[in-house]
Amino acid sequence: MKRIAATLAAVLCLAANSATATAINPSGGGDGSEFNMQQILDGITAGGVSRVNAFSDYMPDRHDALWTTGGCGTSSATMILEIAGNTSVNSFGIYDTSNVNNRAELFSGRAGAGTRVSFSFDRDLTLTVADYARKTFTDHRFDSNVFGFYFDNGAGIFYSDTARNADGFDHMVAYASQGGDVSLPGSPAYTPWLPNEYVLGFEDTYGGGDGDYNDMVLMVESVAPVPEPGTMLLLGCGFLGLAVYGKRRKNA
Repeated sequence: MKRIAATLAAVLCLAANSATATAINPSGGGDGSEFNMQQILDGITAGGVSRVNAFSDYMPDRHDALWTTGGCGTSSATMILEIAGNTSVNSFGIYDTSNVNNRAELFSGRAGAGTRVSFSFDRDLTLTVADYARKTFTDHRFDSNVFGFYFDNGAGIFYSDTARNADGFDHMVAYASQGGDVSLPGSPAYTPWLPNEYVLGFEDTYGGGDGDYNDMVLMVESVAPVPEPGTMLLLGCGFLGLAVYGKRRKNA
């Protein structure tokens, strides 16, 4: 039994360590000339101090690669801040996990703080996006309602799934709620930061740039992360081993 337990522990550790830690530069802009991620989170929080530690509370890389919509079927995204040098060409959206070329833009370079869009899938997986100009389009059809986020800097595209990035760099960090109230640009009232709401921060430069992840910061609502198949397979193998061992002991 000890050997089985040790094996399971090793599997669990391997699954946990499959998410490489992402180092976030605490100096905004690399030299302190910009707001860093902690200052941005504090800035939207009631009382000015977020319960989220920007440099340690981000989700593991493997846990923020894939996402799905919430139970209501409609999700939204709100721009908090964009301070990259090429803000006029940056864009953000979601992509079909079975075909990264099938992308739906949510924010274009024109989007500013407080811009809000909503997106939803119907039963045949046609994607509807309502943008900040109150326009809608339904010309995207995904293979499932599991998707990833992408960031396009005009010269290259980076994905929430690090394995798809040509430079092998993690270009997105995600923060889950730790409680407390927040107020996003364009919304003067403070409301609770709910469990199905996540703040995303992007690094827009190939190879990682200054690593401050403040080039575009936004909140997505009514979404949930989807564990990657590899992580689930490791866990499944571990628990299957315990089940087989338990059955053998019972039949002995």
